[in-house]
Amino acid sequence: MLISDRTSDVISSSEISEATTEKLVVRELSIRPFGYFEEDLEIDFQQTHRPDLEIQILACCMGNREGIKIDSSFFWNLEIGKRTEYLLTVATLPNRSQIEFNLNCYNSECQRQMEITILLLELILLQQQAENHPTEIALETKKFSLRKPTGIDQKSWLEQQFPDEDSATLAMVQTLLPVEQISSFQQIFSQEKHWMQTLNQVMEEIDPLVNFSLQVNCPYCGTENLHDFDLGDWALQQLYRAQQQLLITVHRLASHYHWRESDIFAIPPWRRSRYLDLIQREVNYQ
Repeated sequence: MLISDRTSDVISSSEISEATTEKLVVRELSIRPFGYFEEDLEIDFQQTHRPDLEIQILACCMGNREGIKIDSSFFWNLEIGKRTEYLLTVATLPNRSQIEFNLNCYNSECQRQMEITILLLELILLQQQAENHPTEIALETKKFSLRKPTGIDQKSWLEQQFPDEDSATLAMVQTLLPVEQISSFQQIFSQEKHWMQTLNQVMEEIDPLVNFSLQVNCPYCGTENLHDFDLGDWALQQLYRAQQQLLITVHRLASHYHWRESDIFAIPPWRRSRYLDLIQREVNYQ
């Protein structure tokens, strides 16, 4: 897929540009950036299951329009692609609206590093397009409708053990089929195993932000490369850095002013930043 095809009616460009360090209002939801408040230090980035981590972050940073926290069940019921969209939104607040990757050319005679920039709004548009187009699988003369997987589906799949990738794909597809279509699907698939390639392709396309790939032309040698991106992992890396920076902020303020952690978080983020500037100014004058 080409990036020019891709973003959502969830966020308009004007809403993005007006976002502040406090929160961004997205329709009936409010989203604040991560890495400013005491509860952000409670997130354990070392936990085993990534969906749990992503949902904890969203539950921490998102609320209704009045800012009241939303129960985590809301996020478990979200489609995985929508969850990824929200996670990217949190990771790019408050001052960024784009995602940057460093890639290496696949041409063995080149292998030079390229910097790729993807606009958040383009990704949201891609997610919106996927939401507006129902997914179907055509096997023989029959068409089967697939819904997009949610966090609950993902949690169920993670709790199961599959002998191989094909078995996992088959089980996932059956989970996403309407109940009345499962019997016909099983009958057709049991007779013709070559449909597995089609199923794998559909599972890759059903959530474009989860299975994201981008065709990139190397500016140095002109080679065309298809790169796979884990957008959710990129977001988690940015959020982890934000948490580490918050820890450094608390440490510096506590060391300089001898404040307790609760005292530091009683101060709004913009004032903490100003205190850090004053501390740095003293260091520079010494």
